[in-house]
Amino acid sequence: MVDASEYGADLPLGVVLLLSKILDSTPLVSGIWRQVIPFGMADPPHGIFSHRVGAFPTFGALKGYNDVEGGILEFLTTEGTELGDVTTRTSMLAILVLVIMIRLVKLLLYPFFRSVGTSWASRVHGHDWEQNNRERIGKFAEYCFRLLYHSMLAAYGLWYFADKEWWDPSRGGTRNLWLGHPNQPIEPGMIWYYLLQAAYNVDALLSLVKLSFEVKFNLSAFPFSSFGWSKNARGDFLEMAIHHILTNALVFGSSYFRFFRIGSMCLLVHDVSDVPVDLSKLANFLKWRKSTICCFFVMVVVWFITRLLILPFVIYRSGIYESNILMFVENMDPEIYYVYYPFFSGLMGMIILLHLAWFKMFVNMFIILVIKGETHDLSEHKKGEKNGSVPTKKRGTRSAKEE
Repeated sequence: MVDASEYGADLPLGVVLLLSKILDSTPLVSGIWRQVIPFGMADPPHGIFSHRVGAFPTFGALKGYNDVEGGILEFLTTEGTELGDVTTRTSMLAILVLVIMIRLVKLLLYPFFRSVGTSWASRVHGHDWEQNNRERIGKFAEYCFRLLYHSMLAAYGLWYFADKEWWDPSRGGTRNLWLGHPNQPIEPGMIWYYLLQAAYNVDALLSLVKLSFEVKFNLSAFPFSSFGWSKNARGDFLEMAIHHILTNALVFGSSYFRFFRIGSMCLLVHDVSDVPVDLSKLANFLKWRKSTICCFFVMVVVWFITRLLILPFVIYRSGIYESNILMFVENMDPEIYYVYYPFFSGLMGMIILLHLAWFKMFVNMFIILVIKGETHDLSEHKKGEKNGSVPTKKRGTRSAKEE
């Protein structure tokens, strides 16, 4: 039995180490902040902020393009290349290309998805409803693309990670997230899974900002423009913006620190739970009431299992209680472990709290559905939906309630 007290016993708390590292790495502040800390808290040798964290950790070099024979195709399909670390210049270029490709795919597919939404809305609710709900149909097209992406990535993830030992308790389960670090093999399948996830999450953050804000130019007024909320701004903009920022930080951070295994687990449970989310939104945008209720029920169940059970009690639990294998078995410097432990555990904890906030929102939506018989998407409209009412059923036609 390893005595954990032997590791880093002379170090301050991890949160203190992380804060010191951040301040020491911040321009203009790094050289002076200890001088203004009161009560001798930064005075050596006993001040809690007196410890200076060493250099940023580095890991074994990955294969560059010139290290792989056979040209670009071989480089793209070889294990352990620079593409495995999404913070390298090579990976940044690849992510930029993927973001541009995602944008082009959206540009090509959105008109088709809008036409599908327009056709279905006109058939079920009539031409007038369709004309009065163009914004809703635009969001329908957006979520068609999201459904396509999340379905494909979830299917790939379930297939690719199905036989991985960190998902199999009989072979050690989540202990395998840490054993062998930082020399765990980075297979091409993992490399491209991470690159696609990084590109999508960068694009999602950019799209959220574009959707939520608008700039109006007025040459007669100073400073010639006004900046404000767009009419298409999400009702859960703050939660979604924080979630995207945290997710991007975890994707890039976990890649740099070679925490691909636990990172891929987090990404997979998110993709799986996003599929019924997209389906329920698509049904609600077109006001198909029965379809919305069915998809909503599936969404809540899957969300609860993946994001409120598997993520906190399997994945996050391993990060909290098993990650010390990095010190005990893999000989990671305790200073490195304790500095960056609060960074990853804190970000993951914040994401779980956001999931709880969204789940509360789902409960409120369910209450509105039961009491009022209305399907209000509070993530799109915090105070409920002001438009999109379904026309009264006419003889010989089907209403949305029958869909």
